[in-house]
Amino acid sequence: MEFRLDGTRVVLDVHPRVNAWFTTRKGGVSSAPFDTLNLSYSVDDLPANIVENRRRALLGSGRGLNELVMPHQIHQNHIEWVGPEHKGRGARGQNPISATDGLFTESDALVLGMGFADCVPIYLTDADAQAVGILHAGWRGTAAQIQKLGVEQLVRRGIDRRRILAGIGPSIGPCCYEVDRPVYDAISAVAGGEPLVQKDEEHWWLDLKKANRILLQMVGVLPENIVEAPFCTGCRSDLFFSYRVEGRRSGRMGGYICLKNK
Repeated sequence: MEFRLDGTRVVLDVHPRVNAWFTTRKGGVSSAPFDTLNLSYSVDDLPANIVENRRRALLGSGRGLNELVMPHQIHQNHIEWVGPEHKGRGARGQNPISATDGLFTESDALVLGMGFADCVPIYLTDADAQAVGILHAGWRGTAAQIQKLGVEQLVRRGIDRRRILAGIGPSIGPCCYEVDRPVYDAISAVAGGEPLVQKDEEHWWLDLKKANRILLQMVGVLPENIVEAPFCTGCRSDLFFSYRVEGRRSGRMGGYICLKNK
């Protein structure tokens, strides 16, 4: 189980029956500052560019936009299970799954997608590939323990937590993520002080990947079943967009996961 850079995307090799990947900023049609594979309608990019970029983001999976499901993300911890009846929702920016930061499915008929610009994508499946899920974990979602709720969703479906496989995807690293006391308080309250390194009296460097790894382990995911992507979105401006580094007028990447067609 590993993350690897494969052309214009980062692939998670997690299970033979699962496709999971994360886009870079390369391979699209958008102009600066959204160059080139911006996937978000929330910035000032041209809608036609976004549709084409989203189509390209799915090419490696052999799936199309009509099979994609995306939510309206709000940096909280609500999770939804979706099925074939949800195909196409949010794919072209219309009728997304509302107010949701986690998607799960047991169907091989659709692709789950989320937008990211520094936050942590968490990919979840199990050793038997009965289900797949993706979570959007910024500091708020991390503090709200969306990773714990995601694991509990799988356990409720009869999946042994010791057989859950988790991938923590590309996100901003502690080298680039300075936070203040409210964030320190929120993260340390759930994950302890290990993910935080003090910079001065009121600022810390936060390792969001480590915080989510700790919280996944606390809810019973085995350490050997968790893998982290070796990329910081803040440092690697050649590969990724970064809200923290570039500001609002930057593009957004996408995280995707699906069960392969039987």
